[in-house]
Amino acid sequence: MEKKNDENYKLLFLGSKEFGLEVFEHILALVPKNICAFVTVDDSEDSRSKINEIKLLCTRESIPVEVISGKMELEKCIGKYKPDICFVVCWYSLIPEELLSSVPNGFIGIHNSKLPSYRGQSPLVWQIINGEEKAGFSIFSFTPGMDDGDIWYQDEVEIEKDDYISDIMLKIQNKVLTFIDRKLPEMLNGKIKPYPQKNVNISYSSKRTVEDGLINWTDKNESIYNFIRAQSKPYPGAFTIYKGQKVIIWKSYLFPFPIYGAPGQIGMINKEDGELVIVCGDMKGLVIKEIEVEGQLWKAAEYIKSLKYKFGINENI
Repeated sequence: MEKKNDENYKLLFLGSKEFGLEVFEHILALVPKNICAFVTVDDSEDSRSKINEIKLLCTRESIPVEVISGKMELEKCIGKYKPDICFVVCWYSLIPEELLSSVPNGFIGIHNSKLPSYRGQSPLVWQIINGEEKAGFSIFSFTPGMDDGDIWYQDEVEIEKDDYISDIMLKIQNKVLTFIDRKLPEMLNGKIKPYPQKNVNISYSSKRTVEDGLINWTDKNESIYNFIRAQSKPYPGAFTIYKGQKVIIWKSYLFPFPIYGAPGQIGMINKEDGELVIVCGDMKGLVIKEIEVEGQLWKAAEYIKSLKYKFGINENI
């Protein structure tokens, strides 16, 4: 990191969503005189959007807000503010190579894996799907390559058996904010140096779509459980098709006993607790608690009851 007088060091923030806003608030508390602008996108149609809160905060603190829609507008922002460094959080567009090299100390962002493992897209989702016991994260410098830049900081959190992805995201976010509070000024004044990634345990993860959330009931019950947890809120959810309707499964847990039947069959109905037990490919069950159908939340058994299901019929999810 190039040393520069702290008063003159210009930091441009690129971000969105709640976590982007939280990180910005922490940076603002640490180096308020160094922030030259907040660059964001109009994501107001996204339920997770914090664009109004971002605008209010920046107005109150007299910080310029730039709402952009493409790389040409980002290029204009870089030219306008001439930042020494860009900090990026919850930014979902590719930053062109020519822009990466136009900022003296580059772009620094957060990747939800312990690089070089799980480079690419949806890294946290894939770590949970794959049954990892820990989820990593990295604060790193952007390069033209895929998540192969130098590392500023790495750590990991435990994936508990009852954690859903929102729980793990919160654990990671808390650790990131703690690091920023303790170390950001040292990053900016050159006291902390990044280091190259190691050429071991390299892996890549691919982009996921809503359609990729379709459950395969021939899998093992624990694999399906991980699959559901990995795509729970704030993601679109793992789902199945029942009587022609898309059923999103938000909450489940492992059934502790063997249960015999065809994969996907409703093996048991617990009307008292509102739960279903679905047979999985390893003849073990998965208890389904909370579901969503056409925007309405249900206890799983109550939804089946609403369809006048008669227990004993060989229905398959």
